[in-house]
Amino acid sequence: MLSLSAARRLSLLVVAVTAGVMAAMIVDIMLARRGMELTGVSQDLLRRGGTQMHAALAWWAITGVAFVASFVIAATMSRFSWLYFRSLRWVAAALLALALATVAGGVPLAAPEAAGPHALATLTALAVAMMMAWFGAFFAVRR
Repeated sequence: MLSLSAARRLSLLVVAVTAGVMAAMIVDIMLARRGMELTGVSQDLLRRGGTQMHAALAWWAITGVAFVASFVIAATMSRFSWLYFRSLRWVAAALLALALATVAGGVPLAAPEAAGPHALATLTALAVAMMMAWFGAFFAVRR
């Protein structure tokens, strides 16, 4: 059985990683709305000799936001007592879910022939974002 401090630390890590991945999803959606899809950036890079800066920006934006968001959330949750703010947690979770739903409403659909590579690139980016979110949360909660 986990002790209370170990259970609290584990729950902080899970919450921070989840929030970090959700923030990375929002960034991925916002980049797609501006025409910077992960597969489109790599295709432009290979076909037309596009700048490598766009490819790097898309990947680093997604993973960087996951790291920073999870670090900030884990640091905040581990430093303050949330005993009296229980209702605010539900409000914050509802606002984050509402923001994700609002942002996701205007995502352009991928072309039918590019749906597979687009899904693979997005899942890969979110897996890397999850790893970076775990690093951010781990460094914030580390003692």
